Amino acid sequence: MSARPAGGPTVRRADVPPQVTKRRREEWTKRLLEAAGGRRGVAILFSGSEAGLESFRVSPNFYYLTGLDLPGASLLVVLERDRAEETLLLPPADPAKDRWNGPGLDPGGLTAQAAPDPKRLRAMKQTGFDRILLAHQLEDALVRPLRQAEVLFLDFPVDAPDPRPDDPVARRLLDRMPYLAVLHAGRLLGDLRRVKDPDELERMARAAAATDAALRTVLGHLRPGLYEYEVQALVEYVFTASGARERAFASIVGSGPNSCLLHYGQNRRRMEAGDLVICDVGARMGGYCADETRTFPVSGRFTRRQAEVYDLVLEAHDAAVAAVRPGVLVRDVHQAALEIIRKAGHEAHFFHGTSHYLGLEAHDTGSYDLPLEPGVVLTVEPGVYIAGESLGVRIEDDVVVTPSGARLLTSAPRTRRDIERRLAARRRRWIV
Repeated sequence: MSARPAGGPTVRRADVPPQVTKRRREEWTKRLLEAAGGRRGVAILFSGSEAGLESFRVSPNFYYLTGLDLPGASLLVVLERDRAEETLLLPPADPAKDRWNGPGLDPGGLTAQAAPDPKRLRAMKQTGFDRILLAHQLEDALVRPLRQAEVLFLDFPVDAPDPRPDDPVARRLLDRMPYLAVLHAGRLLGDLRRVKDPDELERMARAAAATDAALRTVLGHLRPGLYEYEVQALVEYVFTASGARERAFASIVGSGPNSCLLHYGQNRRRMEAGDLVICDVGARMGGYCADETRTFPVSGRFTRRQAEVYDLVLEAHDAAVAAVRPGVLVRDVHQAALEIIRKAGHEAHFFHGTSHYLGLEAHDTGSYDLPLEPGVVLTVEPGVYIAGESLGVRIEDDVVVTPSGARLLTSAPRTRRDIERRLAARRRRWIV
């Protein structure tokens, strides 16, 4: 790998249509004004910082509101009692970085008359912002608003007991103005992000399709003697070939005794005849995650005992999916799966929740105390894990709530018949 120039990657164009992110910001601003309760205030979101050669991961909240995937940017919203003014702050253009990474969105500057120059006008059109400044101008832009502010909205971990934002500018603000009431900007976004808009659902459908393709490909090549990491490599190859820039989370391929470990991640074991293998994987497309799990018999057919447990988990899975509809709570979905497993005497072998939200993050944000509504996407993933028998089964699908019930986003084979039929037709030679 060649040495890299100083600084982060080139500013990328907005990845989400600006009219979509503008609608999201309008709704978020309403919630900011409501939370401020008539007080003047300031809200700041940071995109995040690049760490050396590591792949940059943008703040999900910043991406949700701007559609921009770049380090060193920020979103400033100044609240004036009953109205708000928003500003996007971008890193300046860097020709040296452009030579390495390709041209990006140039934030431009001002003319001699202090009007936006053509490059800035172009950036404003592409991002949907009426006001753009350079990133280093943030502290200057805050001087006047902070003199009058009574409340400061910052983005930091919602559940942190002593929240400290990562960005150094935000930390300095907290140190210099301890008298300001500090509120969670991200918490106000959580329930907005929980309900997906059509653009988000389209991205999640593409992520699900790539994940389906990966699991179907595994069925075409699975056999005793392969290592778990070979299956992982095949899955992630299909992700890349499908256009996914990255995986949604670390792929889990757990066979035999490892099938009973929920977040097993070593993927080093050689699979043997008679094993079950759990593949818990997900592609990330357009910033959005899929999360799908299938359990396959390495030899091609389930044993009688494996079939008994598999059919139980599938029955619990189907009962949980049937329970998904507007008005119910996530815990109601869990109860539907748990009741099936409890009646079969395996409650002790089912020791995790059935569902979590899905979106920009594999475990996405949003309150679990709110009833489901159309547009919410959640997983349904019951499992039974009998460590003494090295027998673990989990079946997971991604489900979007509809006005009348639910619709599956994922569709890799899940019945024993379909799985065994595909394994019977698998290739006799490994892909490489």
